[in-house]
Amino acid sequence: MSDYSKQVETQIKNLLHESEGLITKPIGDQIVVCYMTGMVDNAQLNFNVIGRLLEKDQFENLDMVSEQIAIGDCKKFDNLSDAIEILLSGFALVLMQGNSGGVGVNIAQIPSRSPSNADTESTIYGPLEAFTESMEQNIALLRSYITSPDFIQEQIQLDSETKTLANMLYLKDENVNPFINIIRKRISKRKIKGLIGSPLFLKLLTDNKYALFPEMSLSERPDRTAQAILEGKVVVMVEGNSQVIIGPSTFFDFFQSVEDRYSTWGIGTFNRILRAAALFITIFLTPMYVAALTFHYEVIPVPLLEPLLSTRSRVPFPPLIEALVMEISIELLREAGARLPTKVGQTMGIVGGIVIGQAAVQAGFTSNILIMLVAFAALGSFTTPNYMMGSSIRIIRFPMLIAAGMLGFVGIAFFTGFLLIHLLRMTSYGKPFLYPLYPPNSKEIISTLLITDSALYEYKTKLTQSNILSWKSRLFKILKSDEE
Repeated sequence: MSDYSKQVETQIKNLLHESEGLITKPIGDQIVVCYMTGMVDNAQLNFNVIGRLLEKDQFENLDMVSEQIAIGDCKKFDNLSDAIEILLSGFALVLMQGNSGGVGVNIAQIPSRSPSNADTESTIYGPLEAFTESMEQNIALLRSYITSPDFIQEQIQLDSETKTLANMLYLKDENVNPFINIIRKRISKRKIKGLIGSPLFLKLLTDNKYALFPEMSLSERPDRTAQAILEGKVVVMVEGNSQVIIGPSTFFDFFQSVEDRYSTWGIGTFNRILRAAALFITIFLTPMYVAALTFHYEVIPVPLLEPLLSTRSRVPFPPLIEALVMEISIELLREAGARLPTKVGQTMGIVGGIVIGQAAVQAGFTSNILIMLVAFAALGSFTTPNYMMGSSIRIIRFPMLIAAGMLGFVGIAFFTGFLLIHLLRMTSYGKPFLYPLYPPNSKEIISTLLITDSALYEYKTKLTQSNILSWKSRLFKILKSDEE
């Protein structure tokens, strides 16, 4: 190893705080190539960089070095401290004796997996491929769906120690501009120490971090993401993540599956109505049972009173405690099944549910009817296509139960009113969360609930100029608060 090579290695290691992984390869006495092990394509390094440099004995300047290298993506830098960031991104540094700067050659080969099937958004119809952790592959997948020149890719450098990159993806449309400005301002004003996952970044973009429901959705499906962009939404893609952020989103977007579009109008409409009924069952079924048994026996039909009394005759707890115990048991089984390996988790869920339910009835801790109602409500919560929204719905069942056990139907009405007020106050990038119910839009209400014709729902969430004018004051307030 030449003296110049040792000097370069010492300087770079000092900048890396003596971190291991640096490889330096001298080429004669004049050139040194440096790279981080495991982050470069060795074939390109040997044939297009080192091999090409060995063909020439003498170089007069860095321009001749750049011309000799058979790689198009090269970046010049003035000093080593400026090149550390690209070195850690997978570039190879070509340094020449007598020059303070050098050339960075992009031969990065970051380990990544090939596109696979979607796990959290699985469907029967339509494409099966999902995003990966490679941003370049993900954007290429989207461009295969949207070939329009109006498809804009805007790169964002997050203010963090990890120097994480993000991309905003949207169609060139003046209706989308207010949302883009909101995202830009929120990213520029927040300094992050480190950003590992898209869900962490999603929290930085929300209008209200204390909201009970998610304001934006995460997706791992390119077809759903492409459709959202065509509908006038903005997609934020974070480097190293297989899920993208889609916004603005409304409450009803979380209950729509991409499979609805691939099915016939009858099946798609039926599925949406079924999810709406499942939402009502999940939230209100068990609380109404507790309220009826605690305060409102008169609402129970007479034929049902005898089986209710016979099943509850051995239960020593009030209905509220009985329901809370069963709801917590269901959540424990769900969490255990999610954390265990796939095959073990499925067995745990089935066997655990049967064994615990049967033993609880025989021991007199609960009744058969309540087990059936709790299981029915749990099934309803799993029909929600979006996992984040499904988790929020499962959480609000507990305060709804407590309200029903303390005040009966009055408590249910009170807490339902609280939820409606909260939903009415929520926004996503300034867009009302309950749109199209608030502000009301009859045509889009029909297209949200019923799939009658592709022309009715193809661009149902695309903002019109009248929408922008009606929300102008709300968007102005949000932009002003972000600046402050």
